[in-house]
Amino acid sequence: MKIFKKMAVLTLSVAFMGAFAQEEGSILGEYGAITVKMLNGKKTALISGTSTETVEISEDVEVDSIYYDRDYSGEWGKPGTLMLPFDFPSGCLSEFGQIYEMTGIAINGTSETWQIDAKQMGSNGEFSANRPYFVRPNKNQVIFPAWCAGKTTMKKTVGADTKFKFDNWEFRGMYSYKTWEEDDPDLGRVYGFAAKAKEVDGKQIQQGQFVKVKAGAYIRPFRGYLVYNKSNALTKAGANATIAAIEEDLPSAIEVVFHDEEGTTAIYMLNPRTGEFSTANGWYDMKGRKLDKKPTIKGTYFNNGKKVVIK
Repeated sequence: MKIFKKMAVLTLSVAFMGAFAQEEGSILGEYGAITVKMLNGKKTALISGTSTETVEISEDVEVDSIYYDRDYSGEWGKPGTLMLPFDFPSGCLSEFGQIYEMTGIAINGTSETWQIDAKQMGSNGEFSANRPYFVRPNKNQVIFPAWCAGKTTMKKTVGADTKFKFDNWEFRGMYSYKTWEEDDPDLGRVYGFAAKAKEVDGKQIQQGQFVKVKAGAYIRPFRGYLVYNKSNALTKAGANATIAAIEEDLPSAIEVVFHDEEGTTAIYMLNPRTGEFSTANGWYDMKGRKLDKKPTIKGTYFNNGKKVVIK
């Protein structure tokens, strides 16, 4: 009889502890820059967009809702990057802004200049976990509407491959805080978005521009950057090539073209020498092809980064 009483007490104690762990505001798991809490009766993943802690998810975790805490004030329309450990329909972020998937880097046959192409993801697309994307926000906060805020899975980040290769370039997503030191082998080949307006080498860099990384620069988790893959370039260039020679052949400017379902929505210029990511000068058609002069045929074009209608 005493044994049964002890078992009953033990059962009640375990049940009580389980109920206590699920109380409002209780922490259910900590994964660096992500904390899972019980909020409004839901297992909620709270993601800190300003944290410097490494995101460490060793196995998949089921949650009921997501909240990404990052202030995009003053960044509306300016390119940035975003990577999250979730799969969800890209339409979930339609209230926040435009999401673009990098599709490649190649020589534009018309303008004979290098061009990065980024395609806007439609509402039926899939935002994949552990993959970096370009974003152009039109809200101060990432908003997950009620229709897509149901149960989802935080994917494993430990050991996840967040590097996506495009010929000699890589678009790398980060789940850790990184500072580029003086002896970092990637210096001189890395490009990232400026988090705030600042002066670099006497030149004013605006928030949202793509700047060449220098010693002391840093990147926070949930963001991405571009790097020129020197080992891959050496393999393709041949035995007599050198890193200095290959980097000397890097293009002086790269056109960055953002496409939506109706055509080109914005064109920027990336200068690998200065690291500047700015509005493209000159005339372009709606497919992002550079024109020699002002067009005479009626239609819609881009001139110095703005849409212009020729009547």
